[in-house]
Amino acid sequence: MSANTKNPLAAVTAPPTPGAARQEAREHRHALFRGRAIIGLGLGLLVVFGLVTAAVLLLNPLTLDVPVTRAIQDLNFGPLNWLLLAVSAPGFTPWNFIFPTAIVIGLGLLRRPAEAAFLALAAVATLLDDLVKVLVHRARPSSDLVHVVQQLASYSFPSGHVAEYTLVFGFCFYLAFSLLKPGLLRTALLVLLAAMILLVGPSRIWMGQHWFSDVMGGYTLGCGLLLVVIWAYRGWEARRVTQDTTLAAQT
Repeated sequence: MSANTKNPLAAVTAPPTPGAARQEAREHRHALFRGRAIIGLGLGLLVVFGLVTAAVLLLNPLTLDVPVTRAIQDLNFGPLNWLLLAVSAPGFTPWNFIFPTAIVIGLGLLRRPAEAAFLALAAVATLLDDLVKVLVHRARPSSDLVHVVQQLASYSFPSGHVAEYTLVFGFCFYLAFSLLKPGLLRTALLVLLAAMILLVGPSRIWMGQHWFSDVMGGYTLGCGLLLVVIWAYRGWEARRVTQDTTLAAQT
């Protein structure tokens, strides 16, 4: 077996032998099968995002947001405080550009140009969050209602941190889940990526920079956009499976 077939993140760089072509086709089919479990998560969340947005625009969600924020901020424990601050750090400028760029470059170095391109697409899709912020025009939490670690000047709904983490780390989660074979590396990556996504929401609330409804908007919008990116990637992957299968049949 060649080095390319042993490494799940390596690409075929030379004309494949018949056996290698069949192996490549099998690996892509397995990736599609493993990854399809994540696809259904985004559909309902797009509907939820619309409902959350309507609630922010038409109702007064502060009756829920303020108690939730105060309850989370009551979790005042040294190591936990440090963790919540650290989780949000990669979402601030310039790290919100550096981290996705570094991951895209890393995938390119691993000879996964298509995966790098779709991850770049996921990162660019986070710009939709800024458009929604302008349209909704919601103010950040104020220090007279909750504790604010640092006041930010931009609008509040939805949370850009949460949307970006869900999109970028979520697509990385999908790649690790579908491309890597079960093992310690795969498990460690999945746990780390899932932790970043799940903790960033409470982190933004604890810091007093977003309301609970902002965070829910970020999660639902991010998951909906992530679904679109995964659909596009799976369409590309399916075409590659077809090409590899056809090549294997012809040789």
